[in-house]
Amino acid sequence: MEAKFTEAYQKVAEEGKETDCEKVAKLLNSMVDDEASAEEQTFFNSHIEECVSCFESHQKQKLLKGLVSGHLKRVIVPESLVLAIKARIQ
Repeated sequence: MEAKFTEAYQKVAEEGKETDCEKVAKLLNSMVDDEASAEEQTFFNSHIEECVSCFESHQKQKLLKGLVSGHLKRVIVPESLVLAIKARIQ
């Protein structure tokens, strides 16, 4: 049964257009980081409710972010270092 849902969303896109799965793949990081717009969130969530493959990708990405962020420490650096880095970037 899962395969039927996934197959429905993995149809070949028309020339020059992306599939819903491709759109979801592009939104994955912004969704995990809570940076997607309300419209993007609605599209993304409705798609992963029906597409097993995209749902699994989303779960893996959330798990990976949790593992990485759980092992990072926030370090306070001098303001002068912050300003020097910003100056070099610009």
